[in-house]
Amino acid sequence: MLRFLAVVCALMLLGGCTSAIPYRVESESTLPPVALEFTAPLGDAGESINQGVLLSLPSAAHGGLEYFSERVLVPFNRHPAEYALRRLLTYTGTTQADPLSKTTTLSINPGSTVEISGNTATVNLAPSALSLTNKERYLAARAITNTLSQWGDLRFVNLLINSRQPGLDTAATLPMGSLSRTTDVSVDEQWDAINRAAANTAGPFSAQATIYYPVSAGRGVLAQSRPITARSKSMSDLTYALLEALSLSETGLENTQAVPNLIPLLASDILVEESPGSTGRVVRLHFHENLNEELIAAGVPRSVMMAALTYTLTTFLPYTAGITVTIGNEPIAALVPSGIFEGAGEQILFENNVMQRGQFQRFLLNNVSLYFMNAQGSLTTSLRPIPAHQADNPRYLLGQLMAGPEATDSVPGLANVMPQDLRDSDILGINRVNDTVLVNFSDRLTQLTEGFTAQQEMLMVYAMVNTLTQKPHTRQAAFFINGIQPTSKPGDLDYAGVFLRNEGIIR
Repeated sequence: MLRFLAVVCALMLLGGCTSAIPYRVESESTLPPVALEFTAPLGDAGESINQGVLLSLPSAAHGGLEYFSERVLVPFNRHPAEYALRRLLTYTGTTQADPLSKTTTLSINPGSTVEISGNTATVNLAPSALSLTNKERYLAARAITNTLSQWGDLRFVNLLINSRQPGLDTAATLPMGSLSRTTDVSVDEQWDAINRAAANTAGPFSAQATIYYPVSAGRGVLAQSRPITARSKSMSDLTYALLEALSLSETGLENTQAVPNLIPLLASDILVEESPGSTGRVVRLHFHENLNEELIAAGVPRSVMMAALTYTLTTFLPYTAGITVTIGNEPIAALVPSGIFEGAGEQILFENNVMQRGQFQRFLLNNVSLYFMNAQGSLTTSLRPIPAHQADNPRYLLGQLMAGPEATDSVPGLANVMPQDLRDSDILGINRVNDTVLVNFSDRLTQLTEGFTAQQEMLMVYAMVNTLTQKPHTRQAAFFINGIQPTSKPGDLDYAGVFLRNEGIIR
């Protein structure tokens, strides 16, 4: 009976309960081997995952937005939002749902992807969307927002067309702002409310805007959507409101660096001009010379400050192609960034001194959660900003985990749980099948953990599991050594089967 109870307890531990850790136990009875439905990956050329998504589309019956189920193919190392968006834009309609437009072919702007930073996604549509009416563009923006916000990590969406914010009115003077998901209010009602607000030309104007804040240690910018209030709807007053939001000393956003108060540093009034050829407006900012000293004192590199200004203003201000910045008597005509993840040391030239949004893509970061050991011997979540396009790449995430804690992480004083000499080359392959991440290590992992205690090995494994399952579309992980799941000695951690995310080990 005691042996039978031991077997039952071991089976329960292997079942994935987050409050229990699977260990092998001494027993005369032998558990059957775990039958794993996955094979070890070799390389990272994983197949795309056939994933179910919801598309927000106009109902054929009443024209209001409803959700319709579809399936899309999603690469294992990318966020599903972009692929759901592509399916939404190419949807041709059924007897139940209409396409977003019956007359215009919609697509993502060539060379663009869905930018995800913070809890905000930015979508850049091709110029064909300009042929939509104002109301049709607003309907499309709402449908895109509802579709992308079905994942818990996205709450706000910005819509650009040909890298410009289209605005809500024909003159492109009223910002669309950062949109959030709508459930109980029809698009028609919202559009009528917008038109009533637009008719009131006097008084302050409030909207949700995405502000791009410099990251600590000057590695790029992070997005945060927040409400702003301008004195009026004029482009210059809207710009002042954005600069005030960018100058906040407390943003509540982890890993960001406070910037100098930009308003008193302005040497002249903000100018907003139409650029030649009607390619878009240009916002001209002229700062006092001491902005340079203020940036150095704040620990914000000039290149990162220019990225924050360019992203913030061009994302919100309608029909804005770019900005110019003059500091003292020096117009910013070129930058050579240093310290950023990608492109450090490469000069960026600005034609006619106009800085455009697309020139700063390498500066866009996103916070990811990494798990390191605290003084109490459990795991702590620490946030680290990494290139936004790598935030769903499991190999990149494991590489950041293997690198250990950094001084600029959100939580200081933590210790690495991974073997010190483990390298990227020791990951023979990594893939995701449905909601399971598969990692195939070389036998160096076994060699480097030879002296680990059971507690150290447990923390290592669950640091990897929790790091790899932080996205809503992943929930478990399986590990292999040289293509097979290793058998363990009595008392060691049992690698067989899959590991569920374990919140109970996080303090």
